[in-house]
Amino acid sequence: MRSTFRFFCGLVATAAVIFGFFYRPQNEINNRQDTTWLLSLLVAGIALLGLLWVGKAPFTRKRGLDPEDRLRHSVQRVSSVLMVGFILISLQLLRQQVVIANEIEKPFDAVNSRGKEVLIQDPRLINQALANQRGRIFDAAGNEVAGIATSKFKLVKRTYAENSPIKQLLGYFSPLQFGNSGLEGQYDDYLSGKFGTNPFATLQRSLLNQPTQGNDLYLTVDPKLQQLAQDTLGPIPGSIVLLDAKSGAVLAMVGYPRFDPSELVFDPTVDDTLWNDQIQQIQQRWKAFNDDKSQPLFMRPTQGLYVPGSIFKTVTLAGMLDTGKTKPDTAWKDEGSFVVDAYKINDPNRPNKNTSFTTRQGYMFSLNAVFAQMGLQLGAEGFRTYADKFGFGKELPFDLKTSRSQLESTKDYLASRVAQAETGFGQGQIQLTPLHAALIAAAMGRGDGVMPKPYLVQSIKTRSGQLIKETEPEKWLETVRPETAKTVKEIMTASATEGWVGINGGNLKGSGAVVGGKTGTAELGNNINNAWYIAWASKGDRLFAIAVVVDHRASGEGLQDAMPRANKVLTAALAEVK
Repeated sequence: MRSTFRFFCGLVATAAVIFGFFYRPQNEINNRQDTTWLLSLLVAGIALLGLLWVGKAPFTRKRGLDPEDRLRHSVQRVSSVLMVGFILISLQLLRQQVVIANEIEKPFDAVNSRGKEVLIQDPRLINQALANQRGRIFDAAGNEVAGIATSKFKLVKRTYAENSPIKQLLGYFSPLQFGNSGLEGQYDDYLSGKFGTNPFATLQRSLLNQPTQGNDLYLTVDPKLQQLAQDTLGPIPGSIVLLDAKSGAVLAMVGYPRFDPSELVFDPTVDDTLWNDQIQQIQQRWKAFNDDKSQPLFMRPTQGLYVPGSIFKTVTLAGMLDTGKTKPDTAWKDEGSFVVDAYKINDPNRPNKNTSFTTRQGYMFSLNAVFAQMGLQLGAEGFRTYADKFGFGKELPFDLKTSRSQLESTKDYLASRVAQAETGFGQGQIQLTPLHAALIAAAMGRGDGVMPKPYLVQSIKTRSGQLIKETEPEKWLETVRPETAKTVKEIMTASATEGWVGINGGNLKGSGAVVGGKTGTAELGNNINNAWYIAWASKGDRLFAIAVVVDHRASGEGLQDAMPRANKVLTAALAEVK
């Protein structure tokens, strides 16, 4: 009976602890309550006490025992209580320091005795966060984009260069309220000094009660090109991404709408009587950002997913050439429309009334009928194979969080012949990020089909300038065979010299560069379009790749809305090449 009783008590104690560890109602999380856990702990304590209370003669009255057994009996009872108390305290510490440690560190709203909402935070963590001498962030020219200001009480405020166009890439830094995002979040361990810091120096600072010094980030972004890209895009929803196509380094990356991270920064250098009011003001700005339908907190170059339209013809062309299903001079019938399973696809882009065009001409003049036929020949499996080769469905290996571009959003969508035809010229269910689009242009512009790994952080250094980490150019994907990439590159060049792109100024005459480009106009319905342009431009030993999208534009067209903006940025980049 004693063994059965002990087993039952042990089982109840274990079940109670596991239940309390892993189950917590949402209302308790929101209100920072631990009712369920405390009840579980109480049940576990009673069960453990029953487990340990059972001795040599557990159900025998003390008077029936000899003096030695009576003493042993009493000692067991006292030690059982002490041991159960120790176990319960250990479980509580384990839960607080491991299971819910991150939750405890987060601030939360509460109502004080006067009925006013206040923010509750751990004062030790507040002091630690506000005293941390966070690392600085510099652009490619060595200009400080993000720094710190220290008060006489050694409290630190995050500062940003006024009117810097690079601020939109940094994300927000809000350790007391909302956490971090963007580079501030992705590289927080380095910026805060958790990583990359000499452990002996860290120990010394801790013993001397000195604040931790973070490490500095040095970016690849050219401030002049970034400013030009921001001015060129203007207050129009969309994005511009300019890459060094050989290395994958980001030279400019802008999006609109955007937000200013300085609006979410808490300033601990002001009088502490103003702290709560300041926090409330920051919360109001945060709410306004989140309520804004234009989504200014959304990073469009890396997270925006857009229907690509005709720029996707680059992928279709590469797949068809790589499989040998077409050649540059293969002829295709195009009488102004194409019908597949009673569904009519119009082709308004024909340069003349001819009824036959080659593959090269189909790309140069963006002929939907030609690429609809290619889509049927490539087929569902062909599209899926080459979408995978070009990185669709994969998270880009980048310094910022990225959305995954997608070929289809519903299962077996491409089983339909109509879907295959529409996908061939960039409609259907395809969605693409601007950064990914620039990488596609880079892979073709290189002529080897290699998609470089994009990066934004060139190096990380200590405050004294000692190098911690340096980014080296890497390959990400091998999209197609080199000979296929060379053919696509040649056809993209023809597009920028003899096709619609070249006829409308896409050849960048006078720049001394060789250019290849493709426009895209993705129809979203109700005369609302995504206007796209992707291109590469080579001069000397430099190779640039660019992607521009103007988002949800009424009557938007790639030639009118996207390409001129790309040309301005490319021209400026090429002008710096001797």
